[in-house]
This record gives sequence, structure tokens and C-alpha cells, in this order.
Amino acid sequence: MEKKTFNIKNKISQAGFALLIFFSFLQAHPVNLTKMDFNISNGNLHLRFVSFNVEKVFHKNYENESEIKKDAQKIMFLTQNHLHIYSDNKLCKLKPVKFNIKNEIVIDEYFKVICKNPENLKIKFDLFFNEDPTQIGTMKISYHNKEYILSFNDKNRERILDIKKEVSFLQFLKLGIIHILEGIDHITFLLMLLLPAVMFNKKISLALKDILLIVTAFTLSHSTSLILSAYGIVMPPAKIIEILIAFTILLAALNNIFKIVDHKKEWIIAFLFGFIHGFAFSEAIRDLRLEVKNFLEVVLAFNIGVEIGQIIVVLITIPIFYLLIKKYPKTFYGFSFLGALLAFLWMIDRIFGLNFMPF
Repeated sequence: MEKKTFNIKNKISQAGFALLIFFSFLQAHPVNLTKMDFNISNGNLHLRFVSFNVEKVFHKNYENESEIKKDAQKIMFLTQNHLHIYSDNKLCKLKPVKFNIKNEIVIDEYFKVICKNPENLKIKFDLFFNEDPTQIGTMKISYHNKEYILSFNDKNRERILDIKKEVSFLQFLKLGIIHILEGIDHITFLLMLLLPAVMFNKKISLALKDILLIVTAFTLSHSTSLILSAYGIVMPPAKIIEILIAFTILLAALNNIFKIVDHKKEWIIAFLFGFIHGFAFSEAIRDLRLEVKNFLEVVLAFNIGVEIGQIIVVLITIPIFYLLIKKYPKTFYGFSFLGALLAFLWMIDRIFGLNFMPF
């Protein structure tokens, strides 16, 4: 009896340790996103500001659109005081033009920007960060058929852009890297696929061979669907894709536990399910409403960034998981159980729109 109790305690402690290590390598998606479009065309400068975080700043729970409209002037004033655009170190003026409300809580503001030289810009954005450090701000700057993307977060509230020098390729390369590193669901799926290679191969050389095959298969399929979706050729509903992503994670995790598909054939799962993840990746580009001549360059840059982020995840996590699982083999099932649990919670959250998952 004592031996049985000890084994149960030992399994629980190993599973708990596995959960702790697993969480340490995952970063959550930003809880909130503020999107800004800064259009510069023929001397006319216009800014669009879209966010759904105003309630946090005013500490209010708006019941309907009419309540928000009452605070319209305050909200626009708030934006003007926390978004500063400088041209040649001179502050540009944001002149309110229009105020809309979407889906009852999404604020959609329009400003006319008065600047003398819009080619050398310094932009400061610090709205919402004090209330929500996970907030992410993105600004798309359109200038002479070129697109530039600036991102803001709690630790990086100021960006400088010299339009004559910046290259959009690098901007989207960075965006792709950030997107995959912040994608806890995509990372979880990838790890669920790679763990069997670590667990069931006695030699590290064989494990690396399987890992390379899985990553390559995943890359080929998600790159294909990303391009098809980015160009609007195949565009499944975003909600369905998010649910299916959770489902792919659940199946991959359960496969680890019950060994339905041999670990040598994990690359087939990676290839088939990779198409679904590629549709989700494309959302990061399509949400920016890009209409540029060099869109193919932008898509390729973003996809390369995703691959770089993927490689970073593999290089950091796999050596540690390899050492851990080889020493404590049962942690493999702890990681897999955690992956299945997360996937199940994501499915419930996304199917019913409960929004209880923080990432």
C-alpha cells in the first residue's frame, strides 16, 4: 500500500514538474491589440485608430453604443494625448475627423494629421500599457505604395522611422518572428509533434532526423495555405480555423499518450495539420488590410520570419526536453497531458466564445 501511494505521489510530482517546465517556455498571445493606419498620400495625412480597450482606461463597463458616444470627445482626447507623431522632431497635430463604434465596444477613430515633413518620423504610443502591460500596438504606415509596420509594447513605446531608409521586408520578417514566438497554440502543436522524436529515439542523431522531417513537412504545408489565404484564394472562416487548431493540438497530444500513429510517421500529421495553422498565420497579414504592389515580398518576409521563430523554439526547447525526458521518461506523458488539457480548454473557449482563456 505504501509503495503504491509513493508511486502515485511520484507520478504527480513528475507531472507537476513537467507542467512547470512546459509553461516556462511558452509566451501568451497578447491579450489586446490596438491597430493604427497612417496613410500618407499626395500631401494628405490621415490616421485611423481602432481599439477595444477604452473600458480599461475609464474603468467603465459600457452597456451600449449610446453610452460610448457620450464619452466620444473624451476618448478622442485620450487618443490625442497618448499618441504623438513627430516629424523632424516637431510634433504633428491630430485633428479629429470621425468617430465610429463597431460591434458595440470597438472604437474606430479617424484623424487628419498635420505634418510638414512626413518622411522622417518619430512615434510615441503609450495608451493602455499602464492598465494592461500585455497590450500590443501596431501601426501600418502607407507611403507611395509602400507599407511599413511599427509595433509598440510596454517596454518599447517609441519608434523611429526614416521612410527613405526603411525596408518593408525587414518589418514583416520581424513581425513573422514575433507572431510565432507569441503563438502559444502554434508552439504547443509543434512541441506535441516533436516530443515523440525525443522520447522514442535512443540516439540523438535519429531524433534530430525525425525533428527535421517534421519541421520541414509543417513548413511546406503551412507556407502553402498562408500564401493561398493571404491572396484571398482560399479563406476559411477565422473562428472555424481557431477551433480546428485546438483540435489538431488535442489529436497530436492524444497520439502521444495512446501511440495511435508511430512516431516515425509524425511528419504526416505535421504536413496535414500544417495547412490549418497556415490559414491562422495569414490572419496577421490580412488583418492589416495590405494593398501593396510588393505584397509577395511582404508575404515571403512574414513566412521566413515564422520559420526563423520556429527554429528558435526548436533550438531552445528540444535540448532541454531531450535531457529531461531521457532522465525522467514519464515527464513525456506529463507534457502530453498538459497539451491535451490546453487544447480541450481552447476548444471549449473558442466554440462557445467564452473568452476565459488568457492566451
